Amino acid sequence: MSLFFELLGWIGSFCFLLAYYMLIRGKWQANQPIYHWYNIAGSVLFVANGAYYSAWAVLFINFVWGIIACYGLIKTPK
Repeated sequence: MSLFFELLGWIGSFCFLLAYYMLIRGKWQANQPIYHWYNIAGSVLFVANGAYYSAWAVLFINFVWGIIACYGLIKTPK
């Protein structure tokens, strides 16, 4: 079971890094839904990882990051 949650953490890391990389390269913009979806996915995966390992600081920061990404998604022009 720990391998599963470890994998979730790695996939979450990839989501965050890809979103940031695509933003910096100018491929994605901060007002595009895909940017926010990748941040939401990364935060959800890290929250699961943090909960499993009782890493409360990891869980907290990623929960807040996910809330901010959801707000960004809601505020994104349609």
